[in-house]
Amino acid sequence: MKKISFISAVSIGLLSISLAAASPSDAVGQIRQNATQVLSILKGGDADGARRKAEAYALPYFDFQRMTALAVGNPWRQATDMQKQALTREFQTLLIRTYSGTMLQFKNAKVNVKDNPVVNKGGKEIVVRVEVSNSGEKPVNMDFSTYQSGSRYRVYNVAVEGASLVTVYRGQFNETVKNKGIDGLIDELKTKNSGKASKS
Repeated sequence: MKKISFISAVSIGLLSISLAAASPSDAVGQIRQNATQVLSILKGGDADGARRKAEAYALPYFDFQRMTALAVGNPWRQATDMQKQALTREFQTLLIRTYSGTMLQFKNAKVNVKDNPVVNKGGKEIVVRVEVSNSGEKPVNMDFSTYQSGSRYRVYNVAVEGASLVTVYRGQFNETVKNKGIDGLIDELKTKNSGKASKS
């Protein structure tokens, strides 16, 4: 979970990226440019304000519904529209509350966006490779899975050293759905979010 925490904390800040690109190389250039801007925001004097600003800037570039569907797995197909909305809302809240607080730990990180993105499905999926180095720690390789939505690319999964964020949560969610059903998973997520909110 330490690696997943690292992924998400960096992702929320790093991926405040307008990926309005016509080609993989343009997407790489846009990520490189905006990563620099986001790290600059995080270095601002008001820590909480900088974190909130980075979050607000980043969130539109994540597809939380698709991330939730992948994390829930097969049971997602049996969920009602209302259940899907609730799952997406609670999973998004969980990710933000769990990881955004640690984002500032990486404000001095060095971000190396690689020039060799992986293009799949005839260009419909682009996996952008990034190496993140934080002081005193071994560099970490991260893969951001994106797809084009209008004039930008949206992120629907993040992997670090091969460990997928949605896959890690899928194992937890499947066990809960098996024992308590979809509504049980929603209730469990609400409880976790309530707990985190009460501690903040």
